[in-house]
Amino acid sequence: MNQPSSEPAATKINPLTVGNNDDNVLVQYVVLRRDLIETWPLGGMVTQGCHASVNAIWSHKDDPHTLQYCSPENIDSMHKVTLEVKGDSQILNLSD
Repeated sequence: MNQPSSEPAATKINPLTVGNNDDNVLVQYVVLRRDLIETWPLGGMVTQGCHASVNAIWSHKDDPHTLQYCSPENIDSMHKVTLEVKGDSQILNLSD
């Protein structure tokens, strides 16, 4: 049985390839929990989103998409999109 998590805001990040004209652009999606805004300071939310972003990249550092995303020619144009979910149950559903 899953208990509500007191884990920080960003827990799911997935680099995906999306079409942008004729080029493929890699995008990292950072998903934040809206319910934590009431109890977490803004700095804490931002810090946890940054931590989750770095953790996702490091955890998949050998993946071809991650290597492309972090390549020297792309380092200045790393695309990120921040999304929100209402709470713990929605963020857990992202992994299904």
